[in-house]
Amino acid sequence: MSEFDVAKYPGLYQRGGVWCVRKVVPVDLRHIEKRRQVRLSLKTSDRREAAERYHLKMAEIAEGFKKLRADLRAQGTIKTALQTGRLELLGRAEVEKLVLEWWGGREGLRKPEVDEFTDPRELVTSIQEEAAHQAEQMRERGDIAVRMADQLLVGAGVAAYPRRVGTMRTASLDPAVDRNTEQYRYLCELVGRALRQESILASDHLLARQDAVQDRLFNPTGVRRGAAEARTVRDLIAEYRKEREALRGKESTARKYGLLFRVMEEVWGADMPVQSIGRQQCIEVLSFLQRLPPNAMKRFPRLTLTQAIARGEAKGLGGLASNTVGSYMQGLTAILRWAENGDWGVKVNTRGLVATRKPEVKRRHFNPDELRKLFAALETFRTTDPAKYWVPALAVFTGARAGEICQLRTEDIVDVEGVKCLHISEFDARGERVADKRLKTAASERFVPLHSALIDAGFLTFAEGQDPRGRLFPDLKRTTKTNYSHDFSKWFGRFMEGLGMDGRDLVFHSFRHGFRQACRDDKVSEETSRALGGWAAVSQASRYGDRGAVPVLASAIQQLTFWGFRLPTSSRLPPARKRARPSR
Repeated sequence: MSEFDVAKYPGLYQRGGVWCVRKVVPVDLRHIEKRRQVRLSLKTSDRREAAERYHLKMAEIAEGFKKLRADLRAQGTIKTALQTGRLELLGRAEVEKLVLEWWGGREGLRKPEVDEFTDPRELVTSIQEEAAHQAEQMRERGDIAVRMADQLLVGAGVAAYPRRVGTMRTASLDPAVDRNTEQYRYLCELVGRALRQESILASDHLLARQDAVQDRLFNPTGVRRGAAEARTVRDLIAEYRKEREALRGKESTARKYGLLFRVMEEVWGADMPVQSIGRQQCIEVLSFLQRLPPNAMKRFPRLTLTQAIARGEAKGLGGLASNTVGSYMQGLTAILRWAENGDWGVKVNTRGLVATRKPEVKRRHFNPDELRKLFAALETFRTTDPAKYWVPALAVFTGARAGEICQLRTEDIVDVEGVKCLHISEFDARGERVADKRLKTAASERFVPLHSALIDAGFLTFAEGQDPRGRLFPDLKRTTKTNYSHDFSKWFGRFMEGLGMDGRDLVFHSFRHGFRQACRDDKVSEETSRALGGWAAVSQASRYGDRGAVPVLASAIQQLTFWGFRLPTSSRLPPARKRARPSR
């Protein structure tokens, strides 16, 4: 069959001599389209005609799938989730709407009629006994709420199958949904809450009283609780955000807590009373975070986080890294501790929910061969884009962090008792704070003498060509992360990948690891190495931030050999590019 290769036409087959096509129904449509495959006849036994008609029929099938999806979208999220059995598509507000529709059909149970021969008090006693029995069952197994939630789903249109007891099929139906989703658990929780309210409201109706406590969903006109009890998750987030922004700024608060706030509102519901927050609610947040795809808000800006999880799982994106989840759970714990210390009526045991954060990758330093390979490749940037060469070079021979180097100003290269140094500080030469400079810790402020390898390679010549009142690397721009190193670090990672150094154990911070190791290998004392690298001060290291310690630091740094690695000397380089200095 030289001119007609069936392998080139997937889904093409013959039946009774007639050519046909078939296509498997996508997973997301199988609850609607009951067939596993859609089959269409091409109405010809001729191979050539079959080939000509193949693409038209396959397009017809694809168009049918497209129409089914459009019909689902037109029905709204709730009906789509019910028809497909994918409760994970629903947000908490939509789960609440579903339960409220079920609740509306049960009004007769909340307002029972009593004839003149029945004592209402006896009926109330019966209702209360049944409610106590249900409450005990829900505490032990949650059976009542689960069974009612399943009936709710089947009645709302979810596909169902007969429940089995051993080898026997029963008349009861189980909905075809994933019971492990947060949405299903929340549905059962709401149904249990509704059942509890139902018995109380029925008793109030029979005794002509109104003792039932207010419930946002099931009894909004009930007896109001105290001020502390009435406050919601929305209130908690607003107050915590306001205080933290005042202390740490809006950008820092948004970066650290923005996603967590959204998760809290989506998982718990913005109107949930704060006093309802318990350990189980924290576990729900933990489970939600573990399934949330990385960068969900950027990847899926128009979706809810719940929908982003479903989309991410369909694409096989995986969830957040365990350390990232741990960081958010630490943030949640901080919020709850803050609420506990205030008048919020919250006390939650989060022990065990925030696992000790362990590194997923063991970082290492560059070895000499890797350094030579890297700087041979960086050589081209010396004159064309000098920051890309000198920032890594400074990192090797000073141990400074990327952020500390990228924010340097030309005036930060200082002479202390004849020793050329980097002055890593948030202050300028006049002692005034520089607005766009940040240091990680107080110990980070220090003088770092320049290693002879940097001077021999022409670093001072490069620096002399920069604006003496400007930044040392003016081509590096600040980003929304409020630092100059963010984009540079991203570029450096891509550059490393291009060189085949794509292991997760080597990153820009590996230069800092290398500096620390060089200090150990060349017998520099712990106090001195801490002072050079700006690590937390211990013992006499706290004195080394002063100019008077520079001679000691200079002697120590010059004895570092870096395993024989050196940069090419300035004699092998073209003249440094001179920048025009602005007129005064």
